[in-house]
Amino acid sequence: MKRWKANFFKLYLFGTLIVLTLTPIGQFNVTQLCAQKIRMTVELQLEALPDEKREKLVNFKQVLEDYFNNFQWTHDEFQGELPITLNMMLQDISVNYEDRYRTQIIISSTDIQFTDKRCRMAYQKGEIPMHSENSWDSLTSLLDYFTNLIIAEEMDKFGHLLGTPYYEKAKLIAEQAKFGLGHFIDGWDLRVELINYLLSAKYKKYREMKDFYFYSLYFAKEDPIKAKKYLKEAVVMLKEIKAEEDPKYARVANFINAHYMEIIELFKHSNERAVYDILIFLNPDRQQLFQEIL
Repeated sequence: MKRWKANFFKLYLFGTLIVLTLTPIGQFNVTQLCAQKIRMTVELQLEALPDEKREKLVNFKQVLEDYFNNFQWTHDEFQGELPITLNMMLQDISVNYEDRYRTQIIISSTDIQFTDKRCRMAYQKGEIPMHSENSWDSLTSLLDYFTNLIIAEEMDKFGHLLGTPYYEKAKLIAEQAKFGLGHFIDGWDLRVELINYLLSAKYKKYREMKDFYFYSLYFAKEDPIKAKKYLKEAVVMLKEIKAEEDPKYARVANFINAHYMEIIELFKHSNERAVYDILIFLNPDRQQLFQEIL
């Protein structure tokens, strides 16, 4: 959908995401947009570590947030804030002189979450992680891989497959992990599998659905008829995707949970029974709510 690539909309890309997420339909205002920035909040769970290791990681949360928030992850034309939360649970697997950790990662934004229980990394007290596209590191490569996945998922909401360059960055990181990582190789086979799926033809329909969905929200106030048309197409696509999606990479349930109120807001005064029938099919836990609105 090339219409999304208009220069005006590019200027407000990430800002629009946050406004659409937090602002009721019909109250969109470009003056609410913020400066370009990845806004990462890091939450660490260190309870499983011995006291010595917890002491060494006393400043690790700030080190990680600085790594994320003081770096330009996107191109200059994209403005606004993208809030992301990273939760890390660490266990000690140190050997000899090197501090190593087994880590479970949960990284999420508005309606996207990735969980990985097979992460391994090294980190020494006082170390300052550095960004580099030309070298592989057990810690920063994990961080960059998942951050690019989140950015890619968000970018797809604002244009036809606009997230592809960020998926490609994640793919390059995952492929680099095949070579000589020793103790840190654990989990990268599944990360390669994941990124190949996200770039596959099977996942493409879900990515295209987001283009329709967020295009409809953009017109919710100024052209409700057009908005309903594209939103209905997105809902129909969600039903088709649900019937075909791989349970291992299920997305539809999370998407509906995050956005059902936006759909209700746009269709609450219409007679679009078919839309609500699909919502009930996709989200049976809220069947009573949908029926009451009808």
